[in-house]
Amino acid sequence: MLTEKGNRPLDHSAAIYMRLSRDDGNDRSESESIVSQRMLLTQYASRNHLNIISEFVDDGISGLRWDRPALQEMLRAAGRGWIRTILVKDLSRLSRDYIRIGELIEYWFPAHGIRLISVNDGVDTCDRAACNDFSPFKALMNDWYTRDISRKVRAAISARQQAGICTLATIPYGYIRKGNQLIVNSEQGKVIRGIFSRYLDGFSCVRIAAELTGSGVSSPRHADNGWSDATVRRMLMNPVYAGKLLLRKTELISYKCKKNRQRSPDEAICFSVPAIISAVQFADVQRRMKLNRHRKTVPHWLSGLAGCGECGARMIVTGQRLICAGRRRKNGCRNGSLRVEALETEICHAMTDAGIQIGKAALPFFVESVRITQKTADVQLWCRHPDESVPKE
Repeated sequence: MLTEKGNRPLDHSAAIYMRLSRDDGNDRSESESIVSQRMLLTQYASRNHLNIISEFVDDGISGLRWDRPALQEMLRAAGRGWIRTILVKDLSRLSRDYIRIGELIEYWFPAHGIRLISVNDGVDTCDRAACNDFSPFKALMNDWYTRDISRKVRAAISARQQAGICTLATIPYGYIRKGNQLIVNSEQGKVIRGIFSRYLDGFSCVRIAAELTGSGVSSPRHADNGWSDATVRRMLMNPVYAGKLLLRKTELISYKCKKNRQRSPDEAICFSVPAIISAVQFADVQRRMKLNRHRKTVPHWLSGLAGCGECGARMIVTGQRLICAGRRRKNGCRNGSLRVEALETEICHAMTDAGIQIGKAALPFFVESVRITQKTADVQLWCRHPDESVPKE
């Protein structure tokens, strides 16, 4: 997208950034709003003799997201000195997070010598006019607008749920949507009844999953590896198959953070759906699962921290060895296993060479992640020391 001339900064180079939260419903490759933004910005650049060398577009991405591909590409180019001026229609196109906007305008752009022009807001960071002093307030109002929209959307969804309308985006396996209600999928319903029946007959989740895969039954998410015991176990524990669909079990931490947290049980909404199995059968399965449940063990400290550097899958601790979960699923990964003790020893040696004297017991407090390839293990430390390449034995 960008062309660097002789590896030197382009002193008079400018870029335009455009963003839209969602498509406007037409069949064009870009929304009309993106087209209108481009027209406005190019006309402004022409009138003010700005040389536009590139444009960046994030179409259909929320302004609260900071990981927008085009935005990050533009900031990387600006940080290298390839761009000196950035034009946007208004500050909300750049971001609706007032904290991010403030960081860019007050610190990042000045530190990198970047000029920001927001055409509709009348903001030009090279102009010391008083109108620029209002840019923080405009950013704050853009943030408030997003907060208000989020609040209204949640209220509308809650009202639909209270009215008995199913608002799930993903329908549970065994059901299909008919209008605002759920009805039983006859073929998948047979599979569900067979799973509960087989479990009560004494078959394990692993064996049930193997039988379903061997019979060619399509899994809920049409996974290439077929059914898994975890999928079967989740189904056996889901009260929806006894006619009780629970909504509002989780909620977003905030409109800016996409992580969920569990609601209290009394906040959940019980949505009635046609039952596939009886309540008695469901209760019998829950009692049997409670009896069959293994005692919880303390996970190894490397669990969740070690990943395969070949295929990207996580590395699981089995006995005294680290094994690629992708290879166990036969995804074609050729990464071999590694002894846990050998890895811990090599990490301690690498940290000693870096001037950090610790024992193996203290490793969980220092190691943030480990990426294991066929030849090395790249270790990232919480203390932000450079990654150490640890050779395998």
